[in-house]
Amino acid sequence: MIRTVFRYLCLLTALANAGGNALILLLYRPIFKLVGAPLPADRFAFTGVCALSFTVGIMAFMIYRNPEGSKNLLVGAIGKALYCLATLYFYYLGRIHWFYLTFGIWDGVFATVFMLFLIHLVSPNLVTLYEREVLPGVARPRTRKALVLFYSLSGNGRGAMARVKKGLIGAGYEVDEKRVHAREKVFHFPFKLFEFLQIAVRAIVRIPAEIEPLDITADHPYDLIVVECPTWFVGMAAPMEGVFRDRANHAIFAGRDVAVVNVCRGLWRRTQSMTVSWLEECRANVVAAKAFATPGWEPARTISLFVFLAAGAPKKPPWLGSLLQPPMLGEESLAKLERFGAALAERPVAAEGV
Repeated sequence: MIRTVFRYLCLLTALANAGGNALILLLYRPIFKLVGAPLPADRFAFTGVCALSFTVGIMAFMIYRNPEGSKNLLVGAIGKALYCLATLYFYYLGRIHWFYLTFGIWDGVFATVFMLFLIHLVSPNLVTLYEREVLPGVARPRTRKALVLFYSLSGNGRGAMARVKKGLIGAGYEVDEKRVHAREKVFHFPFKLFEFLQIAVRAIVRIPAEIEPLDITADHPYDLIVVECPTWFVGMAAPMEGVFRDRANHAIFAGRDVAVVNVCRGLWRRTQSMTVSWLEECRANVVAAKAFATPGWEPARTISLFVFLAAGAPKKPPWLGSLLQPPMLGEESLAKLERFGAALAERPVAAEGV
């Protein structure tokens, strides 16, 4: 299903880029007159830009024919992203008409689509996890003891893991919890604007945070570990990434059943892929991966997130009223998390030698 939708989107942008630019080159005078745009001062430069966009359209058609060609995907995403950034830059300087901006926005959207599908392609480990609620655990005696390991800045992750814990306990497990703490003082909530910008920039360039020692030995008694990781700017939260960057922590997960929970406001796939990939590098047996997003509609949900982070509390400022979407998981998601905990407690055991 994902592949089919992606192919149709590729065909759409291929026709728009290739066919649209060919049409503009042939009929640019009446088209520019219709939208009120000035005629290009340098027709050679204008032709070169149209040719570049036409080439990206041809690349999109090649991707349509072979979506699994990750090199084409990466080149296409970079090409569209550069075109988008250049258009935004010159529009900001007042050098180009708004008509050109529409092409830049179009390419920016498809650069994102290409990158998300590329993440999907390089994450085949997630496909198996989606096929079943819970995969079989390792063939070893069950201690019926579990650990929930999580990081929570605003409290959303903490609430999610509380319900997973409740589900596990209801199914007969003893559960301990370990909250990850960053050593750097900037990771706290609520925070000031400069602190938020520090966290945001670090999340974008993928700089992990140093964490306090977990103090969990490799011979711990847990037969199940549930790892929660929030999404920060389409990636793992810096403190959780710091857990796995410390090689000393890898032994905690080696040979153990591990489930992944991602809490987010959307765009969770890359975070989930990163978390699962780290656990596989630790030689963990990943039995499940689930993502839960806060309720609401876009773009109000994204806007509400930044308002919530700036205000430090929900429903502020009150004058925004119904535009503000809930910053925490809804009861429906929390109930699913509780059932997920119970399902993990009853996970099957892999056959010997599997």
